[in-house]
Amino acid sequence: MTSIRSRLAIGLTLVLALLLLGQWLWLTLTIDRLIEKQVISRLQEETESLLANLTVKPDGELVLDHERLSSNYRRSFSGLYFTVETANQQIFSRSLWDLNLNTWPVAVGERRVHYQTGPQEQPLLAVSASYLKQDKKLTITVAEDIAWMLKDKQHFQFVFTLLSAGGLVILLLFQAGLVRQALKPLSKARRQLEQLGQGEIKAIDENAPDEIRPLLIELNRLMQSMVIKTRRSRQALGNLAHRLKTQLTLINQIAESTPSDNASLRADIYQQTSDIRQIIDRELKRARVAGVTLPGRGVDLPEMLSQLTDTLQRIYQDKALNIDWHLAEDVRFNGDREDLLELLGNLLDNACKWCQQRVVLDISMTNQGLRLLVEDDGPGCDDADLSFLSQRGFRADESRPGSGLGLAIVDDIVESYAGSLSFQRSEKWGGLQVTVHLQA
Repeated sequence: MTSIRSRLAIGLTLVLALLLLGQWLWLTLTIDRLIEKQVISRLQEETESLLANLTVKPDGELVLDHERLSSNYRRSFSGLYFTVETANQQIFSRSLWDLNLNTWPVAVGERRVHYQTGPQEQPLLAVSASYLKQDKKLTITVAEDIAWMLKDKQHFQFVFTLLSAGGLVILLLFQAGLVRQALKPLSKARRQLEQLGQGEIKAIDENAPDEIRPLLIELNRLMQSMVIKTRRSRQALGNLAHRLKTQLTLINQIAESTPSDNASLRADIYQQTSDIRQIIDRELKRARVAGVTLPGRGVDLPEMLSQLTDTLQRIYQDKALNIDWHLAEDVRFNGDREDLLELLGNLLDNACKWCQQRVVLDISMTNQGLRLLVEDDGPGCDDADLSFLSQRGFRADESRPGSGLGLAIVDDIVESYAGSLSFQRSEKWGGLQVTVHLQA
């Protein structure tokens, strides 16, 4: 979709262009008509002057006093010409030399204006008028070379076009500045939305024009509501986990105090309550930090990875673990810290459990978002079982301790970030390779 700035710029440019074009046409036609009107008025005066210098003899012959006329009529191709016509006589100006003007019949008392080409291809504007003098009808046609008028008109059009183009450019620059100034609040809101997404601010500044202030207020309200609902949800989860933990303790006490000859039944009860307690402990750990979680808060990955690897090396100290982690410079995670901690913890814990000695973690940014790559040098997993690893409760090797929930939890977290999770055999180390993409 085209941006608002582009739409405003295109719309205002078209309006200004049409306005200047209309002004150019109107001025050109107006000036053209004014000059033409002046020329016609002068030619009309010339016809009346010729009529005044005409004399009709008793035999009906017309006589024109050339000495009282303008000298332009006596100079060849001067640009000013006339003809006087009656039913049986024609009088021409010497300026026409041996040529003639095109004339049309005109009723007595009327006038006709027309354009024609004269001697030496001169563009002429002619006025023909019919009169009745001493009961003799005659038609006088006077024409003038208007090449000067056409030249002045072209010069005016050229100069006015340049001025209009310059004015259009200035107006467009001024308009661009106005649009940019008017859209500054939107640009500010966009920047603050980016900062909000990265956890740098807690709310958007609502000091904005009336057109977008309701939107910003609603965004802040939704953000605050989301934070409150998330906090309440996790607090309720923590409260529920505490209650369940108490009930599990009570179940264990009842199992211990109840005489029973079936030792295996009591062991099964202890095993199930122990598994449930582990799940509750994990949820309690998540709930402890829920109250201060801000969506978009950046995570200090180096510190988290250092603490996590130290913890795993203490847990698996019998293996003399070598955990290598590589973090690209441009990596940034703006999601929930506990989500990432649990995701990495489960992935690395699974790798440490199955590896011989070496675990490799690589974190980088791709077009799909954040990429996590975990590899180990363990026995790996059969290709037939790779697609079942993220299923809740699935365990590739029942002889090893575990609940089968670690990779299922990883899959849930990845899904919540609209990411992807894939398993394959590591070509370099031979063990399992887990690839995670998070759109955060």
